[in-house]
Amino acid sequence: MIKIIPTSHLMPKEVIYFIIKKSNPDVIAVELCETRYALMVTPLLNNLIDEKPKDESLIGKISEAIKDKAEKEGLQYGSDQINACLCAKENNIPLEFVDLDITKTKYLMDIIPENEKNGFMNELNEFNKQTLAEQTKNIDVGKLLLEMKAKFPISFEFLINMRNLVIINNILKIEKKYPNKNILVLLGEGHVKIVEDALNG
Repeated sequence: MIKIIPTSHLMPKEVIYFIIKKSNPDVIAVELCETRYALMVTPLLNNLIDEKPKDESLIGKISEAIKDKAEKEGLQYGSDQINACLCAKENNIPLEFVDLDITKTKYLMDIIPENEKNGFMNELNEFNKQTLAEQTKNIDVGKLLLEMKAKFPISFEFLINMRNLVIINNILKIEKKYPNKNILVLLGEGHVKIVEDALNG
């Protein structure tokens, strides 16, 4: 059985651990790929200092800006996925990845039209003017996705539609790999409706 939990990428550790404990899954699936797991989680498991080189890709710049702002506000960007991985490892629960590999996402975003690249950088400047709490309070994810699709149609195709297809396909593979098991999938809220509709259709 597949159970999808919509998350924000700023959810605290205790909330993620509570969700997992309450769900009691046989398998945990996260919105990461093996590449991102190696960058975000492996250093924590091995008590290593995160010293990866600065990422100058568009995705890298956006991620670093959000990560830096989160740290200044006492938050951890990606905490939902990171802590789901840590909980899986601590409790010997099989862990699976459902997202498109970040290297492919970066490549796709680096070839979007210049007007969309510039648009993202302008959005980033506006992003820095408010706290994350202010920006995420009472957020309407559906409206946000529609606005993104209108402003950045090519990027929307890469970041949302294409990744949704990969996520759906990977969840189906996991379901086949673990028949009759309870599979808990933690997905950013923006992906949940389309993925659920596809799996239930």
